[in-house]
Amino acid sequence: MEVKVEDCVVRGDSSDLVSVLLDEGLTDITLTRLHQLVTKDLCGSSFTRVQVVLKSLEVLSENRDDLQTLINHGLTAKLVLWFEAVHDLLTSDLQRNSASLLSLTEEFYDFFQLLGQASLPVSQLSVVLLQLARLALEAEIHFPLRLEAIRTFNSILESLSREQKKLIQIDQNQTTILSQVAAAILTVGDYELQVSLSEALCRLTPRKDREQRANQWFSRHDISSAFCDIRDGDFEVDCRRFLNFVNGHHGDQRRVYTFPCARAFLDSTELFPPKDDKLDEFWIDFNVSSGCVSFFIDEPQGFLWGSIHLLKEDVDHYSLHLKHDECTGAETVLSVRLNNPMMHHNSRGQTVELNFNSEHHRELEEAAGKVFMTVKNPPV
Repeated sequence: MEVKVEDCVVRGDSSDLVSVLLDEGLTDITLTRLHQLVTKDLCGSSFTRVQVVLKSLEVLSENRDDLQTLINHGLTAKLVLWFEAVHDLLTSDLQRNSASLLSLTEEFYDFFQLLGQASLPVSQLSVVLLQLARLALEAEIHFPLRLEAIRTFNSILESLSREQKKLIQIDQNQTTILSQVAAAILTVGDYELQVSLSEALCRLTPRKDREQRANQWFSRHDISSAFCDIRDGDFEVDCRRFLNFVNGHHGDQRRVYTFPCARAFLDSTELFPPKDDKLDEFWIDFNVSSGCVSFFIDEPQGFLWGSIHLLKEDVDHYSLHLKHDECTGAETVLSVRLNNPMMHHNSRGQTVELNFNSEHHRELEEAAGKVFMTVKNPPV
């Protein structure tokens, strides 16, 4: 078996590996051999090889009976051990930016999503969720991976039955991690990550317990009260109010600056806010920790809101200047020139222009400087 598996892994052929594993039989011995192979490859940084194994297990898991057999033979515990090793590698100076390691991590998220839809014992499910939450809270790890980890966490919770969710909600380990999630909301420095962390708190806290829990999580009563005002049915809009309040409370020390935008353009194409009657402003977030300016836009072809991310590393230069207009009065215009053009529907552009009320000029200078830092800000 070892020779056949090695041949499939070297060739990167996950479908052939599926056939080999089925021929050998999904037994304790087969799974133990795979565990030895994966553990050895993770130690040797052979991430693409591990990805082949993981993909083959995913394919097998699409068959309910095969997945149940694998779970009965201890698949979940082995996956958690592998993911813990990946977590450690993501925080190591040598490997954290490895493209193949980042890709492997995303493969784990897909597999955990699959497990969430299976009939996993709640004790095993809770361990998987804890691993995802731990990674989302790890400050050293690449921001997009952290965001995807907590989104996977929320997606798994969404797929659970009411009874499963109740059991997860009373799990002591989840209760402990939630206090860390709440603390991270105040300091994490990225609006979208804040939203997903807030969603996790709401999903794992029954409505009747929310006020008591919030008073334990947040030392300030006005912050806990603002959190309790989030209604599940209006989550996006209410969470925006909560986070704007939280971030504004930190003043000059805040890690997310948020401003209402008058108009936005990609070159000459105007970008519009999401069509939601409950949305009171076109909000633009300056995310200090993740080094990006982000905002949500209308997506006519889709059910979800679209989003624009101006990442520090993608920006060639930016400028901020006052503009006087007879119709709109004085405005502050942030112009961001990208290294490469971006696409929005049929429009292609390389410059994003955001117009704000001039009363925010000083704070905008501060926010843009903190987000883009070393990016050139040429004199006007």
